Amino acid sequence: MKWNWGTKLFIWTAAFMLMLIIFAVLMIREEVDLVEPDYYPKGQTHQELIEKRQNASSLSERISLNLVGNALLLKFPAELKPGGISGEVHLYHVAEQGKDALYELKPDTSGLMRIEVGSLHGRYIMKMDWKYLETTYYTEKQVNIP
Repeated sequence: MKWNWGTKLFIWTAAFMLMLIIFAVLMIREEVDLVEPDYYPKGQTHQELIEKRQNASSLSERISLNLVGNALLLKFPAELKPGGISGEVHLYHVAEQGKDALYELKPDTSGLMRIEVGSLHGRYIMKMDWKYLETTYYTEKQVNIP
């Protein structure tokens, strides 16, 4: 069977349209998690975040983070008394919002805080928004939990 140029053009156009429809359906079914569902109000308070980060960098020591077994150990600088530290630790999963975890910041008397992460796996960003006495701080660190 010999096809003329009109038939070939029609088959090519139909195949191209079918490909476009398939890609459109696949794109509609794709689930996209926003980084922050309320990003606009958070953008308005960006200067406060910059000041908190500067406060954290002005400490004599940085907060150390170690993964020991199934736990993350946070060690606060010795200059801070553990009774005055309050805040929260947000383990933000980079790929899926459903895997995020939020913990209240409660260090023991030696300045250590232990966070059990047995059920968490993957790459996380530890976002720590905390306060010591009247000064606010913000710290971010990368964490890979095997």
